[in-house]
Amino acid sequence: MPEGLRDMLRVARRVVRQTLRDPRFLVLSLVVPVLLVLLLKGIFEGVPAFRALRVPIDDYALPAGGFMVFFLAYILSTLVLVRERRDGTLGRMLAVGYSRGAITVGFVLGYGALALVQTALVVGATSWLFGIDLGPRLLPVSLTTFALSMVSIAMGVFVSAAARTEGQVFPTVPLLIVPTLLLCGLVLPLDQLPAYLRVIAHLLPPTYAENVLLGLMHRGHAFADELPSFLALLGFGVALVAAASVSVRTRE
Repeated sequence: MPEGLRDMLRVARRVVRQTLRDPRFLVLSLVVPVLLVLLLKGIFEGVPAFRALRVPIDDYALPAGGFMVFFLAYILSTLVLVRERRDGTLGRMLAVGYSRGAITVGFVLGYGALALVQTALVVGATSWLFGIDLGPRLLPVSLTTFALSMVSIAMGVFVSAAARTEGQVFPTVPLLIVPTLLLCGLVLPLDQLPAYLRVIAHLLPPTYAENVLLGLMHRGHAFADELPSFLALLGFGVALVAAASVSVRTRE
């Protein structure tokens, strides 16, 4: 096995072991998403405004769940990686010869294992609570949600390189999450946005994920129809992993 691949897997295994020993992180990663889906159910069915607007709740539940996964994966991965840097873990890895790319990909793979479980919980809980029969859409919906989570983790690795403390992470949350929520197509259709906002929207990875999910759930499209958006989402993931690898400092 090539040394670089071996290092990636070592980092990934370490991340998995560490997360399994951290009950608080597991609760935030696996329990909170399900609670947010329950909250979503209560809001959609309990707020009269949604019923009055005749919003097709079932069509938007899974796209909204996908955005929750993006939001939580970004915050948790960024905070944990800042903590790793503060505790000197990244510095020790670099000191013993791990490459920046191996560290970055290893972290993404390690947290990706958790993201896989998170995706299964969110998709499963949303489908069950809202009575959605996904049928053949189950695989593409799950793949898109998982891909969005992985992109979010890669984004968290990239952003964490510029932060020294957890407190420096929090200002990035509204700067990223609020514009993304408004521009990704979940709240407002992209074709109703001004041209300059559409340009910004297409620079945000969740726009492509929500386009796939809304196409599958709301517009009745086949996955093949949304394949360009899915591939664009994967492209963002690759680009963010590369950027994160470059951003990791050679000295920590």
